[in-house]
Amino acid sequence: MKKKYLLPSCFKSIGRVLTALCVVYLVVAWTTDLDLDFDYQTVSLYGYAPFSGEETWNVNPWFCKTKTSFLTTIFPIIFFIGLIFISFSRNKVEDEYITQIRESSFVSAMLIGSLLLILMTLLLYGFAYLWFSLYDVYIFLILFICIFDYRMYKLKKSTRDEK
Repeated sequence: MKKKYLLPSCFKSIGRVLTALCVVYLVVAWTTDLDLDFDYQTVSLYGYAPFSGEETWNVNPWFCKTKTSFLTTIFPIIFFIGLIFISFSRNKVEDEYITQIRESSFVSAMLIGSLLLILMTLLLYGFAYLWFSLYDVYIFLILFICIFDYRMYKLKKSTRDEK
């Protein structure tokens, strides 16, 4: 990856805050009865919600009004933006070796993610595969972040041991 395509290093902190905010909300929402959500009217690209239990076919189902949950709409976007900020922000010290670590981490995450996708395509069906495919992009970014941070940790540890 060329350095000019990376975000400034301050975006990594912003991404961590956004990601942590989403994870904390998700854990709190799953473990308690806290409901901060509200419904709002929006324009839907396609007006049929097959799994909502509600038939919303219109004469023209394209671009029709629908009611949806605010937090279930906004939190996946915030989580994704946070992961993008973490993944594509440069380190404070970015040299050729760190660029090589970044590229190899990207390739490793792509290979592991692809193998996981192939494996889950063979093993999961129906709603389980639908849920997996929704989270597949997040899995790739999380794998990249984990692999890159682990390799950076090993690099810092080896340079610390040399001194």
